Amino acid sequence: MMKDFTDNESLPDTGEDDAEIIAQTLQMLKELDNTPLTEMSPLFYQHWFEQLNMATRDLLRILGHDPDA
Repeated sequence: MMKDFTDNESLPDTGEDDAEIIAQTLQMLKELDNTPLTEMSPLFYQHWFEQLNMATRDLLRILGHDPDA
């Protein structure tokens, strides 16, 4: 079972900025999950690809990895 990281206090050894990035990423995933099929246009996919790319890079950095490696 995955740990729920929806509040900053439950995040293991992250700074405030990192906790905010994680919270924003969780919110973004909820928005994606709740998007109706009728709103999933090519522009939608382009936008969310960029958003997911940035979030993944931030999460890799938080985990101690170089996203450019």
